[in-house]
Amino acid sequence: MAVSISGLRGWHPGEVAMQSKLGFAEAMSSTWQKIEDRMREQHRIFHTGNLPFIPITTIDDEGRPWASLVAGADGEIGFVEGPDLKTLIVNARLWPGEPLLDTLNKWVDGNGQNPTSPERYLTAGIGIEFPTRRRNKFAGYIEDVKRITKLDFRLNLQVNQTTGNCPKYINTRQLVGCKTTNPSIAYEKRHMTQFERLPKEVIEFITNADTVFVGSVYRSDPATAAKFPSHTGMNARGGLPGFTRVSPTDGRSVVLPDYSGNRFLSSLGNVESSKQIALTIVSFTTGNVLYLTGTAENLVGPPALEVMVKHASITVMKTTGFIFIRDALPVRQQFGTEVERSPYSPKVKYLVEEPKGQASAGGVHKATLSSATQLSHDLAVFRFKVTSKPGAEPIKIRPGQAIALDFMEWIGPPAYQHMANSAPGSINDDRVRTWTVSSTHEDRDVTWFDLTMREMKGGAVTGALFDVLRHSSNKWETPITITEDVVCEVVGVTGDFFLGQGNVNMLWVAGGIGITPFLAMLSALSERRAKENGDVVLALSTREPEMMLKLVQASLRNALLKLRLRIDIFTRQDHVDMDGIDQGNIRIKIHKGRITPNYFPEVASDRDILICGPGGFGDLAMDGLRAAGVSDDKMLREGFY
Repeated sequence: MAVSISGLRGWHPGEVAMQSKLGFAEAMSSTWQKIEDRMREQHRIFHTGNLPFIPITTIDDEGRPWASLVAGADGEIGFVEGPDLKTLIVNARLWPGEPLLDTLNKWVDGNGQNPTSPERYLTAGIGIEFPTRRRNKFAGYIEDVKRITKLDFRLNLQVNQTTGNCPKYINTRQLVGCKTTNPSIAYEKRHMTQFERLPKEVIEFITNADTVFVGSVYRSDPATAAKFPSHTGMNARGGLPGFTRVSPTDGRSVVLPDYSGNRFLSSLGNVESSKQIALTIVSFTTGNVLYLTGTAENLVGPPALEVMVKHASITVMKTTGFIFIRDALPVRQQFGTEVERSPYSPKVKYLVEEPKGQASAGGVHKATLSSATQLSHDLAVFRFKVTSKPGAEPIKIRPGQAIALDFMEWIGPPAYQHMANSAPGSINDDRVRTWTVSSTHEDRDVTWFDLTMREMKGGAVTGALFDVLRHSSNKWETPITITEDVVCEVVGVTGDFFLGQGNVNMLWVAGGIGITPFLAMLSALSERRAKENGDVVLALSTREPEMMLKLVQASLRNALLKLRLRIDIFTRQDHVDMDGIDQGNIRIKIHKGRITPNYFPEVASDRDILICGPGGFGDLAMDGLRAAGVSDDKMLREGFY
């Protein structure tokens, strides 16, 4: 049996440069040895027996990379043969406009001789089994091509580099072959003029994508060619729909964020060296394919943050050519199946120049932790003071709204982990958190705000905040001045879950810490005092009834003159101390156990209903209300902050 050896003799200068920029150089200094010079047997079987299509890199006459697609005529598995561990035979049906078509015709017509550039017949591919997220990469060169028809070719690819690949951002899909494609070229502009923009349809296609295939090339320096020969690369990037952005200013600069991966940085290293990149996007529902090629630059740190909000490693491609083909790929997502999003994918980040990017850029307002009150071992109220840049629009918060805060500068980025199956979201944790504001700031600019929060087990931000509080004092239920410098950026105020003006006739349903928006609403109502009539029922499910009642009492700084408040507490606790609150217009009733559907018919009639609590709690509450005859348009449910 042949023994695999490394397909490399070290990382090339572009890879070393990117590993150094991102702080991985020392850790990655010898991992190039993991790149093998042939396929393992399981990889040969994988490429020949598991894949309905394969993205491969090709180089055009001008030396530009394109990310091409090869598939069989019917889009079924089995179009690839693997006679040995160094060879893949691809029986491909191409379509007009596919960049690989030019390469193969050039080979056949010239018998593989006199290429226009030394890299013309280099190639690389990535096999992805989308239902399982398995994927493996290879690189090598075209050994031979046979043209069967104008669109059918038999390619002999020689493999000299192989590796497994990071699967964690792949969105899983069930794929089937499609025998009835009718490819047609919608746009073909292989050489864009200086100020030309991508068509609106193409831009929308890019910004709706959740998967991008990335082609790249490394051109050797004659002085080091023996050690670092020229080669191409193929990779795939995945994320939430919209993770790839397009500059609204020039309409052609495509921005691809870099997420935490295996740290090889081969694609980025190739880009760092060649300043070129190819991107291809597929619609798995229509078979439409978009090919892009262009010049590229990697940006790390402050230069990246000037382009994309709160993302410090990006690649910016200025498109020089593009092709958009409808109904081309003979592979589709199986009808009736859903995409399963990767749990590792971070939230979509926008460009600084985009309106949504400007809204989320932050930096105009800072919030500094000034005091805190510990209520229990994992419950506390944190007060933040707001400072704003001169001329900044003041912050406005309606009762019940939430505020998003960025703690990256204080906490710092997460330590590198390749995978974190127990907490996949931690891999790209941007340290941005959103909480409902529990204080009220009606009819005035916000100069401070309170957050009533529970410490999350393993939480990077809540854990750090509670640590500061514990180090400051061991007293409970007493406000403590915080001397440690805890500063965050105010990203923005969010939420349509708020108390409006006018008379109120409402049912509030709260589960545990889901009481926080209602604390702000109660505080607002107590400030309004005689302005409005109303009747509110607060149905509260909690394990800490006395603590929750203290929070309610603290929110009612003024007596309720024209508002009746009924508080129904559902708890397993046998005795609840209600001294000081069950008086005047406030009535409290204790119910043993959880909220049941039988509760709602009495209290829900003719009321507007607000619900806030964990997912399962909110689902049960809505089901119970529906059973009581309440229509969905009478209910508003808050995302649980």
